[in-house]
Amino acid sequence: MKRKHVLTFLGLVGAAAAAAFFLVFETTERKAEAADPRTVPPLVKVAEAEKTETAERSFTGTVASRVQSNLGFRVAGKIVQRLVDVGQQVRQGQALMRIDETDLHLALTAKRNTVIAARAVLIQAEADEKRYAALVKNGLAATPQRYEQAKAALDTASAQLAAAEADAKVAENEATYTVLFADSDGTVVDTLGDPGQVVTAGQTVVQLAQAGPREAVVWLPETLRPDIGSEAGASVYGGNDLSGKARLRQISDAADPQTRTYEARYVLDGAAASAPLGSTVTIKIPDADRQSEVAVPVGAILNDGSRTGLWVVNNATSTVKFTPVEIKRIGEETAFVTGIGIGEQVVALGAHLLENGAAVRIASQQEVTK
Repeated sequence: MKRKHVLTFLGLVGAAAAAAFFLVFETTERKAEAADPRTVPPLVKVAEAEKTETAERSFTGTVASRVQSNLGFRVAGKIVQRLVDVGQQVRQGQALMRIDETDLHLALTAKRNTVIAARAVLIQAEADEKRYAALVKNGLAATPQRYEQAKAALDTASAQLAAAEADAKVAENEATYTVLFADSDGTVVDTLGDPGQVVTAGQTVVQLAQAGPREAVVWLPETLRPDIGSEAGASVYGGNDLSGKARLRQISDAADPQTRTYEARYVLDGAAASAPLGSTVTIKIPDADRQSEVAVPVGAILNDGSRTGLWVVNNATSTVKFTPVEIKRIGEETAFVTGIGIGEQVVALGAHLLENGAAVRIASQQEVTK
């Protein structure tokens, strides 16, 4: 009986020893398997596909008024007084400059005296015509030919009086042109005449930017021609709060012969509309051809000769999927591609070691620096 118990005890001890052996063996095997880098998911660095800054193109120009008038005197003369300065706000009808009126008043006097002389000749011609008409009617010495001469002299005198009166009216008007007035509210952009300067009729002496909507004047290349009415962003240099939207009002159909660029005028809205004239303004125009582009590291591009694409990481399953892309441009460290969305995670390092659907481990910043 005792021998039977001893044998049973020895059997239990042996079974326990065997179970412990197999447990230790299996644990050791698993540890060895876990330590084998060939069975561990590869460690990769990921990057986020970002929106490209080149999705919009920037052009620098100046703030201008929609209408800028080049004002000048309607008669020639010598400037005797300048009443405004550059940058000054003026109202419609405000005097800007004055020229010497002496010669114009003398000319007006001469024209008026010519009218008086022409009227005297007309009176004499009327009397002669009446006299010869009576003589011809009564059959006296006057001949019909002499009457016709008197009648022609009367017509000539009448026409000369009308011409003299018209000349006098012109001289009278010119005498009022000695003062240059602003034809609208606005800002004096430049003064091109000073006291003592002799100017001709029509010569620009004042540049006036009329009050109204402010516009950004920029020059666009031949490769970019936005539609009329299209919107863009506007920001004024040096003014943190002077920004807003801009709408294309006009684009030239003729290129500048030297720069081969086209003048474009954008109407400024928002805070930018109150920018001072001549301020530097930047117009940001969306580039439709680059709206779908995203920026990724160059190392993320996989091209094995038969395909070109990126490994997109599924954060939920920690797996990767190969996504074909089209390379638009490549910089020193960045590639611009289409085919994936902004914000997607892509494998930046280790792309050549992966397979479709493979599990990966995302490296932390400390692991990358090591």
